[in-house]
Amino acid sequence: MTQGSRLDALKAMVAKMPGDPRARYFLAHELFRVEAWAEAAEQYEAYVALAPGDEGAALKNLGLCRERTGERNAAAEAYRRGIEIALANGHEGLAAEIRFLLEAIDD
Repeated sequence: MTQGSRLDALKAMVAKMPGDPRARYFLAHELFRVEAWAEAAEQYEAYVALAPGDEGAALKNLGLCRERTGERNAAAEAYRRGIEIALANGHEGLAAEIRFLLEAIDD
């Protein structure tokens, strides 16, 4: 499957099941891979809204997307939320990765 057809299939899945957090996450991840930062951010935000709980990794990627679109404040907010959620779910390593990204924004 080509990258374009994979994206088309994932977009079709989201259109068919817009309330499925997994579909949103998979589409966000694929958009992230092709550096479609704004579109990926939109899908990560939808995922976080649909699947609250252990979404620290999605918030890390959301922050990276926001940084790449020049939205430093939004990136910092995503990182702060990601750190909080990662720690709440026992993911100290992930929290440390996100904290590093947050500190780089603040420099």
